[in-house]
Amino acid sequence: MIEPGTPEDESRRLAALKALRILDTPAEERFDRITRTARKLFNVPIALISLVDGDRQWFKSCQGLAVNETSRSVSFCGHAILQDEPLVVADAASDPRFHDNPLVTGDPTIRFYAGCPLRAPDGSKLGTLCLIGREPRTLTGEEVASLQDLAAWAEGEVGQVRLGESQLALIRERDELRRRAMVDALTQLWNRGAVLEILRAEVARAERQRHAISVAMVDGDRFKEINDTHGHPAGDAVLREMAQRLRGALRPYDAVGRYGGEEFIVVLPDCGATAARALGERLREAVCATPFEAGKGSLAVTASVGLATSEPAKPVEPDALVAAADAALYRAKKGGRNRVES
Repeated sequence: MIEPGTPEDESRRLAALKALRILDTPAEERFDRITRTARKLFNVPIALISLVDGDRQWFKSCQGLAVNETSRSVSFCGHAILQDEPLVVADAASDPRFHDNPLVTGDPTIRFYAGCPLRAPDGSKLGTLCLIGREPRTLTGEEVASLQDLAAWAEGEVGQVRLGESQLALIRERDELRRRAMVDALTQLWNRGAVLEILRAEVARAERQRHAISVAMVDGDRFKEINDTHGHPAGDAVLREMAQRLRGALRPYDAVGRYGGEEFIVVLPDCGATAARALGERLREAVCATPFEAGKGSLAVTASVGLATSEPAKPVEPDALVAAADAALYRAKKGGRNRVES
């Protein structure tokens, strides 16, 4: 195995990456949309937006892998950022740079790789949009151009700020190590502590601006049966996919976190009861719309949703909103599941 070299502009490149404050932040639908498109367009099992940090590559978006980072020393993307054009590895098992790489000899058994560098506004390469396959293949000139188009889309998103101000404040106030501690490792959502901190900030802002704010509690129905029947790896796969579906159903500035187990909490700023009801139905429908791929088969999964909304001119405690949403979730469960209650 040949480890990737260091770009000549490494110091500038890392400074540009750190300045974005994107490392160790929750997954976002705007990036997942790109990797989903890449995976489908190129018919590959894995598509990633990988950012190359000092000693690791970290995935802002990951389709088809259950990890969110690997060592830079074994990364294909570390090689890709050393050149201007996309790096295409037709058969990693016969390439002297990668044939004994642990990502080739073991999981995820990479054979095909194509990575297009992602550039910061100053031109330094932050990482790649990459495709990974388990069978040797190559790309046509037209396919390389399509990969470059998707990479340009990803570059545009990297430079944009779409999260709500409370989420952005939380990111800006924490260094990478503390940001990492705020993200749930399995789902790449905010963890319970972080999302409750966002809720407190959004409730305070709603009171100042006299806006309504809503909270949704979302719980996978009969989740224990999934774990008992199909095993915990299948349950984890369902939770990861459920998190992605919830992100896709929300507005960019909404905050979603894993509250515990199979239960998720969603903070809906500037959202009254009518809009919250519509969003609650959208969340429920996103979960049950299509079967989940888990292990060797597919599973039909539904979710129950509980909603609570504050009155614009009436102060409310964040804990009271959560308790009210949790009580509504209990009513949804008791009322037959796969429904929204408020």
